[in-house]
Amino acid sequence: MSTGERVLTYVAPSEAALNSAFRDGYNVICGLNVEHLIDAARAALRLHKTAAPNGIRILAHGAYNKVFLIEFGSTSLIARVPLPQSAAARDPIRFKSYTATLEFMALSRPDVPVPRILSAQPSRANPADVPYTLAEFCKGTSIAHLEWLNMPNTSKGIIVDLLAEQWAKIAAPVPFNALGSIMADGPSTSSWMWQGRSAPQRTFRIIPMIPRYVHDSTTLLDPSMETRCGPTTIAEHWHYHLDAARHSIAKIPPDDDEKPLFMQCLDTLRELVNIASSLDPLMNLGKGSAAPEVALMHVDFAFWRNVLFSADRTRIEGIVDWDDAIVVPRDIAAQYPEELTHHAWPPDPADVFAIPPGTLFEDTPFWRLSIEETHLRKRFRDALRKFDPELATLYTDRRARFRRRVDHLVTQGWRYWAMDIDWILNTAMDEARALSQNGTV
Repeated sequence: MSTGERVLTYVAPSEAALNSAFRDGYNVICGLNVEHLIDAARAALRLHKTAAPNGIRILAHGAYNKVFLIEFGSTSLIARVPLPQSAAARDPIRFKSYTATLEFMALSRPDVPVPRILSAQPSRANPADVPYTLAEFCKGTSIAHLEWLNMPNTSKGIIVDLLAEQWAKIAAPVPFNALGSIMADGPSTSSWMWQGRSAPQRTFRIIPMIPRYVHDSTTLLDPSMETRCGPTTIAEHWHYHLDAARHSIAKIPPDDDEKPLFMQCLDTLRELVNIASSLDPLMNLGKGSAAPEVALMHVDFAFWRNVLFSADRTRIEGIVDWDDAIVVPRDIAAQYPEELTHHAWPPDPADVFAIPPGTLFEDTPFWRLSIEETHLRKRFRDALRKFDPELATLYTDRRARFRRRVDHLVTQGWRYWAMDIDWILNTAMDEARALSQNGTV
């Protein structure tokens, strides 16, 4: 037993008691057996079964998970428990893909600061009575909106440089020949690696992309999805989403005036994806392979919630929330942190260098923000170029930008098409044909 362990008679608090200590009026119950969760934490750390924790508390409450901080001496663990309201949040396939992604990152990108998984239970059939992951605690804090707005430009530049350095590592090519979500076979390696032991064999593969944007009515994934291979082409990937969109649009009542418009968008997007799938800018670079170059993409790379910085904001201490990470063609993965893109709509905003003449006074803050984001996006690309020139080039390649726009529309779902309907029906096809004929526009 290490000197840091305390052998005491420890009485674990109830989940209700932890709720009360977290926030007045907070009463979300997951059904957690706190005592057995602490037992699991002891086992993950290889502590004596009587070692008492310094404490356990709720650290955060997200849209789909409740996060607990468990401390033993100088060691801190994070327990992440899915909330009970949504079946999708507790989906075992979604859960397994999340843990597999983090294990893949730990093995293939050891210099990216992701939380290391120590233990995982994908179902509630365990003594803690809930699905959970136990992971090492990532130090650092996110940058709140107000802090960012008040930050001097020099500090913002440093933040953008740090983000670009990490993104170059995350979006480096990965050795897969399919597109979708990561799944793993064989025994988990995380606890072995964390304890400094030689890890057993672990293999990773790609299954079809797990749908994003879960909500209360989202159902469990088909169990067969866990054993299926993801699509090997972006066209197959996009057509799968369009087939799902057609199924949903068909359920709109016949007397709804918008139904024919959405069906028209669907037909146009089918033509667009057939053209866009042939415009991969990396396919003709003489790399000796007909397969697309693919990369892992963190789809929620936002520093106000998922990137954790040191107190002096000069280092990135952790990158969290890898639930929806996917393997995609590398030009699709050439995306900016959310804060540099008007909160991620669209993926490649138009650059703005001056406030338009005649702008109303009350609208000038928006244009000033757009100008600032334009300069920060350029800084992000310039910083990327130092680490990965090929990736940096994909941000300005017109074929790649077109493919990202198509991908954004197709994967976001048909409910978002109304915001871009003019481009879909009146502009996109001409742009696609010009790119197909000339390579660039």
